[in-house]
Amino acid sequence: MNLSLYIHVPFCAKKCNYCDFYSVPYSEPLAEEFVSALCEEWRILSEDAGLRDATVTTVFFGGGTPSILSIGQWQTLSESLLRHMNLAPDVEWTIECNPDSFTEEKAGLWLSMGVTRLTFGVQSFNNGELRDLGRPHSAQQALAALASPAVEQFKSVGLDLMYGLPHQTLESFRSTLFTAFSAPVIRHLSAYELTICKNTPFGRRHKLPLPGENAVVGMARLLFRTCRKNGFERYEISNFARSGHKCFHNEAYWNHSRYIGLGPAAHSYVHPNRWANVSDVGRYVSRLAAGSSPIDFKETIGGEQLASEMILLRLRTTEGLDENRFAQATGREFYAGKRRQVLDNVRERRQIDYRKPLWALTEDGMLVADAIIRDLV
Repeated sequence: MNLSLYIHVPFCAKKCNYCDFYSVPYSEPLAEEFVSALCEEWRILSEDAGLRDATVTTVFFGGGTPSILSIGQWQTLSESLLRHMNLAPDVEWTIECNPDSFTEEKAGLWLSMGVTRLTFGVQSFNNGELRDLGRPHSAQQALAALASPAVEQFKSVGLDLMYGLPHQTLESFRSTLFTAFSAPVIRHLSAYELTICKNTPFGRRHKLPLPGENAVVGMARLLFRTCRKNGFERYEISNFARSGHKCFHNEAYWNHSRYIGLGPAAHSYVHPNRWANVSDVGRYVSRLAAGSSPIDFKETIGGEQLASEMILLRLRTTEGLDENRFAQATGREFYAGKRRQVLDNVRERRQIDYRKPLWALTEDGMLVADAIIRDLV
């Protein structure tokens, strides 16, 4: 059995103003306990779920800020956790980094462990926008990290950017894109429109100086054009890559492949079962110290829910949704019932293409994907 592995590192230097992911301030003693708990969780899970002989094809350390862990903590993870897994010979292994906690010493260790990809959470190369976001690094720190000789040793390096930010203009976003594509080491780009979540500092603000809808659409179209101009192929709404540099780990999610999540707030999916861990690192550590499972939520995915999730995930990709696979997996026809009229209307507006058996949103459709998907599910 093949599976993808996600490890959630819940520590950050500080909480960014937009972030809705589970994270807490870094504490060395707590981080040491967390690393030990990860090793125990894999031991329990591999026995209970019969994963001891599973082949791990992708590994992704996300967060939080995985790069904030110390050299010693990474060594423990390598020796006490990852060496006990059956990693595929060509495993894709990604670590999310922040420029302020990246060091060449850590990069050297990651290379020796077998890490193949780094992705840097830069978000913007404009210092004013970074301050608005509450990011702990400057544009200069980001550029210095990307220029590190150690970074060039990895098979693939990516950036995370955001647009639709407070005070952001089309010209400031153009400047950020120019700087991003001027870094020759970059082979992958994730670019997301800012989403305001209510339980964040941004969400609690009465009013934010956000750009208008037309300006945000202009930023999105500028992003698409600039990526094409620089040889970055779009393969999902927010993800672009040079040939051979797609993120296979993310594709596992979009394809409903098996994945296991370790760490607090991490989710796992082995069809038809999904489960999630407690969203509290203290409870996560204490449960595993007592030899108990950290699982806090379980569900079984039925045909209707699977249908909705396949529409949500597959229509985010440029490949699109395969109606034959949809019918086989869910027991339902895609072009049927209430969806038929919605799809006819979207095709008339040239927001979706149909090339049997694939339904794929056009570039115009990608701009309003949330609305289209909402109507379909």
